[in-house]
Amino acid sequence: MNRAGKGPLAPWRAWKSGYSRSCLWGFLVLGAVLFSRELPAAPPNILLIVSEDNGPELGCYGDPYARTPNLDGLAAEGIRFNRAFVAQAGCSQSRASILTGLYPHQHGQIGLATWNFSLYRKGIPNLPRRLKGAGYRTGIIGKLHINPASEFPFDFQEITGANFARKDLGEYAKHARSFIMAGEAPFFLSVNFPEAHDPWLRQVGGLPGNPQTGAEVKAMPYMGIDPPAMREMVADYYNCISRLDSLVGDLLVALRQSGKADNTMVIYLGDHGADMLRGKRTCYEGGLRIPLLLRWPGRIHPQTREELVSTIDLMPTLLAVAGAEPVPDLPGRDLRPLFEALAVEWRQYLFAEYHMHSANNYFPQRAVRNNRYKLIESLLPGEAHPDYGPTFSKIVKEAGLSSAGAAPVITGSGTAGDLAGTILTSGAMTLTAGGAGTVATGQFVNELTID
Repeated sequence: MNRAGKGPLAPWRAWKSGYSRSCLWGFLVLGAVLFSRELPAAPPNILLIVSEDNGPELGCYGDPYARTPNLDGLAAEGIRFNRAFVAQAGCSQSRASILTGLYPHQHGQIGLATWNFSLYRKGIPNLPRRLKGAGYRTGIIGKLHINPASEFPFDFQEITGANFARKDLGEYAKHARSFIMAGEAPFFLSVNFPEAHDPWLRQVGGLPGNPQTGAEVKAMPYMGIDPPAMREMVADYYNCISRLDSLVGDLLVALRQSGKADNTMVIYLGDHGADMLRGKRTCYEGGLRIPLLLRWPGRIHPQTREELVSTIDLMPTLLAVAGAEPVPDLPGRDLRPLFEALAVEWRQYLFAEYHMHSANNYFPQRAVRNNRYKLIESLLPGEAHPDYGPTFSKIVKEAGLSSAGAAPVITGSGTAGDLAGTILTSGAMTLTAGGAGTVATGQFVNELTID
């Protein structure tokens, strides 16, 4: 009687069994390889984090006063774009450009939504609409600030107001975690924090734990003045940035706890620069220049990039990585060639614009720059910026400075000014000729304003 494993046929049975197993494993491995080649990579989740009134005043950009360990860590794990800019230094205008990939003069949101400015027409392609068409779940936490809101069909919305009083800041991460965990389809989530919008609150809910004071900071170089009272104002701006960093940290923890961080592209940016002198509501560096960080685990190399990039580049980039239907004739560029640590041929010039903020401060400007120079053209020759008399008066008052009428700050006078060459004279901001100024990164630019 020949039982299994015994008798003269046992070696044959053992060999046959081993051979069969080897063949089976071989077929399985080969099938897996072939199958994997046929399947495209899973589309990534997209987490878009947008802060308010935040220029590149972060530790990762070399700012000596910023306390931003979470954002610095995000930068170390991905790409830090050193020359990133918005299309217009205003909230609604910039946010509409981020979500449509168009300049304000193209989409129509040339002023604030709170003043009833709106898109030119219905049906303008945008990120939530296009990504929904590609099978994404879409959500927004925090303000949209674009008219009409119905043109942006997010599946999920929470904390729809501006929240400048900083209520329930811990809810942002909680809402985000709920949305992320609500389904298995890829998601697009836009989280819009209220920091660092005016009012600059020193501490909210115990954050930051150790607030900075004016004795620890200096005004940003582009402001041109640095009295002690202004340093207190600037210190509270940095406290807002520190609190923002903590909130971003909570959000990233929620993402990790969801188990979806490894397949999530995280993008962080400011909607425009700080609301300081020569900042928000201008075409100067302090208004247009923003931080832009991008992390995509396993798909990009940690690096810094010096190319000129704009928030209008996000739309074509995100549609491409998501496999969504592209939008023809967008003015922005797909950023994916910059994801590799290689030199690439890129744009030499970048454009920006300004129209108005509210209905009573129309002051059209156009700006073009390369890596070193910027030209700003005022389309109302000889007229002063109508938003800067009040802005300057507010800054003077809050900083405890004396004012002799607070003359207009910016005019189309044909004077050449630089970031550091702005001085205080009898309560007025006077642009001086020549020279070069700097932002927090220590990079220089010459700015020329013409009629």
